[in-house]
Amino acid sequence: MDCSFISRDDLQRMFKKLDKNQDGLVTLDELHWILEKLGWPEHTPDELELIVGKQSLDIDEFLRFYNDAVLDSKGTKKTTDEAIARAFSVFDVNGDGYISAEELRDVLERLGFEEEARAWDWDCGRMIRVHDKNLDGFVDFEEFKNMILHV
Repeated sequence: MDCSFISRDDLQRMFKKLDKNQDGLVTLDELHWILEKLGWPEHTPDELELIVGKQSLDIDEFLRFYNDAVLDSKGTKKTTDEAIARAFSVFDVNGDGYISAEELRDVLERLGFEEEARAWDWDCGRMIRVHDKNLDGFVDFEEFKNMILHV
């Protein structure tokens, strides 16, 4: 399972946070909520049911959905570029074309990782520095794309 720009561990933590009743399943309403938080609200829960064919997803189905629907890793180059641009726009909160450590932390908080985001304050900066190839203190679209494509 690829899970490129959000790690498998992060996705599993996200799944556990979404699984409010701890039954090992995430409902389509919960999936819709997280997609809205990520900036992808184009499907209603009813439309999601048509896409996934059921009312809820277990962890493996959730990871597969993320890989197939969000990353669209089986798509064409154009589709992949569009998916990367959409993902970039989620993290580029202020729309200036760059992702800062503060924006990364903000997205983590929107995803329900408030405590982790505060604890990861230093890590958010480190994550940005790891992928900041031109050393300007931010991740621009090309750096983000290279990170996702593992270039």
